[in-house]
Amino acid sequence: MHAATNERIAAAVTRLGPAREIAASYVAGVTLPEAGRAAREAVDKGLEVSLPPLVPTATTPAEADRATDGLLAAISALGSSAEMTGHSEVSIALSTLGVCLPEAGPSTALDRAQKICRAAGNAGVLVTVDDEGPEIHEAVLDIVRSLLADFPETGVVVQAARHDSLDQIRELATTGRRIRLCKGDYTGPRSEMVVAPHDVDLRMSACLRTLLQGPATALIATHDPVFIAIAERLIADLNRGPQTVEFQMLQGIRPLEQRRLADIGRRVRVYLPWGRDWYSYCTRRIIERPANLMLFSRSLVARR
Repeated sequence: MHAATNERIAAAVTRLGPAREIAASYVAGVTLPEAGRAAREAVDKGLEVSLPPLVPTATTPAEADRATDGLLAAISALGSSAEMTGHSEVSIALSTLGVCLPEAGPSTALDRAQKICRAAGNAGVLVTVDDEGPEIHEAVLDIVRSLLADFPETGVVVQAARHDSLDQIRELATTGRRIRLCKGDYTGPRSEMVVAPHDVDLRMSACLRTLLQGPATALIATHDPVFIAIAERLIADLNRGPQTVEFQMLQGIRPLEQRRLADIGRRVRVYLPWGRDWYSYCTRRIIERPANLMLFSRSLVARR
């Protein structure tokens, strides 16, 4: 984590040509115009897109304001493009909006998130709020509940590895709501998180079945071929319509599988992270879930 957050190390690595070339496979660009071009290319291929900006956790109100302005700019760019209408989303990390600030962090993060949701609704752009880890989970969930009262189309993330993941799905999965289910990239205390990989897989299976049996729109965030196959079988058995289920994957990971799912009529959303903080993004994903190292490595040699 020190390497991921040390500015001198990050600056040295980001100057290396090979590092930038590898990162380009997984990051849509450094600037918003670059991310916009990547988004249009994905939509042209029949995919939906989400643009999560890569900015560090806000340590001052000014940093949180800059992150908010960046999201509003992304929403404006997506909303002004006719070809992106109905295909775009932005992803909010509340840590970048100031939820961790010592004074009134959660309330000011909520104010910024409401501003973003309001702008997104006016522009026809979806919003999903990330769940960023055990230390701020309850604060994030409280903010999400407040947002859902005024912006019911807001996407909610549930990490299967949490002990309360099934309870969250049962509480939140109502008609018209968008629930994003993932295994979870964050480690945490055993009192809150399922740790053993086999147990995480079992919990993911249970959450997947519960989510697909409910009335909410299921956003299935996985690259695992086993869970994709399980989801496809459940979708067929439960007769779920194509507009009520969405597969979600990261840019650069299993692109041929993304196209296969899209070609058979499934909604597929590709996450296109963008911004100057790409080094921290890549290293944090590996640190927080070491299995991602194998996932990234395989994707470099086997594009399927």
